[in-house]
Amino acid sequence: MSKHKYIFIFGLMVALSVMSCKQEKVKSGTDLMKYGIPYTIQAPADVSVQKVGSGNLADVNVKNRSGYDVQIFMSTAYTLDMTKLKQLKKEQVITHPEFSKIVEEYDSGFLFEKKNALSERSFDFSIVKIMGDKEITFEAGNSKPFNEAEVKAMVNSIIGQ
Repeated sequence: MSKHKYIFIFGLMVALSVMSCKQEKVKSGTDLMKYGIPYTIQAPADVSVQKVGSGNLADVNVKNRSGYDVQIFMSTAYTLDMTKLKQLKKEQVITHPEFSKIVEEYDSGFLFEKKNALSERSFDFSIVKIMGDKEITFEAGNSKPFNEAEVKAMVNSIIGQ
């Protein structure tokens, strides 16, 4: 055999070896498809999922007793432009009387601080995903005021950081 054939066969064997070693990373998590929302979040194992609304607006709550509480809304997208959609969400939040400041921004949303009339701080977030012609919005539920660490854990379960 010629030198080129040996190099070709060696290269092919290396490529096949590398490809056979590559394993697909399977994401586990809470699949929301059975509740009408085509998305999977990395929620804690002990969450309960409840579908609240139906029709044009899907409303699903994912929570446990340890401070995880995510409210998810899905509706027809107002726009398919993520930058514009994120800006609209910001404008909605900033006009709320308890809004204090944006704490952290992400490609698909932001985490923000609120202060009530007694100046007690709590945190919330708005993460938005566009799937086809649908807009999926994730926010902290309303079971209690959340601290920053709880909100960051919820955000990370959604955006996968």
